[in-house]
Amino acid sequence: MKITFDAQVLARVANWTDADLILDFDQTIGENGRPVEGCSIGTNYRLIAIDKGTVPDVFDVIIDSNFAPLHFKAYGRVFLTKDMTLTENPDKRVQLKESGEVIDSNVQVLDFRTQPKA
Repeated sequence: MKITFDAQVLARVANWTDADLILDFDQTIGENGRPVEGCSIGTNYRLIAIDKGTVPDVFDVIIDSNFAPLHFKAYGRVFLTKDMTLTENPDKRVQLKESGEVIDSNVQVLDFRTQPKA
């Protein structure tokens, strides 16, 4: 499984090199970078930067990307395919796509690190 970020998404996350990245689909990660209780499956994806070394154990799968490894939940693989893309539309919304089909038309890109950001 791999996700390719387009140039616009790469530019958005360029300062995330010192973070762990999570692809969350069920609102597991709260604004403090820690797990919270919540439920939402399948179409509410969020690309989240959290402090290095703080990935919750529930994110037990790594998805390769052209930027950095993405932590993901194994049981969520049913929603994804082998090769996907994260692209930014002209209206600045980020889409998760596979083979031309949209999986999520509005992926949130969030930085929940507690350390100062460059």
